Amino acid sequence: MDDVKSRRAENVDATRSALVDGALRLFAEKGYAATALDDVVRAARVTKGALYHHFPGGKLALFEAVFVEVDARLGERIVAGLPAGVRGWSLVEAGLDAYLEACQDPVVRRIMFQEGPVALGWERWRELDGCQARDLLDATITSLVEEGDIRPQPQALLSRLLFTVLGEAGMSVAEAEDPDAARAEARTLLLDLLRGLSP
Repeated sequence: MDDVKSRRAENVDATRSALVDGALRLFAEKGYAATALDDVVRAARVTKGALYHHFPGGKLALFEAVFVEVDARLGERIVAGLPAGVRGWSLVEAGLDAYLEACQDPVVRRIMFQEGPVALGWERWRELDGCQARDLLDATITSLVEEGDIRPQPQALLSRLLFTVLGEAGMSVAEAEDPDAARAEARTLLLDLLRGLSP
């Protein structure tokens, strides 16, 4: 009996993953407005009934799942870009480099910066944006304060301000005609701003 339940759970997970993966490709290629649910079910090789079973909210619920998936992958890329054991300003630089590089990815640009605010609306976009990266940012700020690299600050406010600035920097890189130059400029400016908090 457990085997049957396990196989059923695997099938449910596989169907949901197929829908999210198929929708991700289509939303990134065509955008939210131009993507039809018929295209998504065709790409995922499932029925429309299966789509509504997993995403009762239809297209918007599916886009939200895609957004969360891309956001999670972005967080994983940042963590993967951090060398083991780095601390202080080396940690900041490595994390910043990984983030700004990931922002050049066409999927990140399209889903996170272009389609997200429009499809989800400003409030929901802000609520979901950077869920993975916020914890990493908070931990980095705490570490910098504890090690005396920056002066003690109101943690929640500093995290919120830095998150907004990082988002704008990422968007500027994503939308730039010359992303490499934009990334270098953003990196220099962000490090200068952060080092301004040094004791």
